[in-house]
Amino acid sequence: MTANWFEAKVKYVKVNEDGREKKVSEAYLLDAMSYTEAESRIMHEMESVISGDYYISNLKKSNVTEVVPSDDENDDRWYKAKVNIIDADEVSGKEKSSGQYYLVAAANMDKALANLEKSLSTFVVPYEIASISDTQFMDVFPYLSDEENQVPENLKPLQAEQEEEV
Repeated sequence: MTANWFEAKVKYVKVNEDGREKKVSEAYLLDAMSYTEAESRIMHEMESVISGDYYISNLKKSNVTEVVPSDDENDDRWYKAKVNIIDADEVSGKEKSSGQYYLVAAANMDKALANLEKSLSTFVVPYEIASISDTQFMDVFPYLSDEENQVPENLKPLQAEQEEEV
């Protein structure tokens, strides 16, 4: 299943280390099937991070097609890379390229390039990395398979309900 990535901007009042309040706007990337689900998911994620009022100031589909996470805990920044996939046109024989955007976790630009190249090492088609730039994303929320299998406490799985009826 391909991911549908959405960019969400959340505005809220943050208390600095010195105790002063400051209005901030933070960007997040999340996987969702629709705008409604994206809004619901970002609200759920923010409730555990932000105490107090907040609002979603922007929600839009992202052009990111793949996310490249990292196991290294020092890779705490997100970089956006444009990768051109090179393909030969069968009719004319000319090469054409199509751009895809990747979001790469890394500590710095060099590490982002290394992590991206490691991720692309399994490609069998030629490609070129056109650009890499820093982003303002604070965090990325992909779908996790463990969440999909959990049933909320106030509900029963359908199978358990059917067994009780028999």
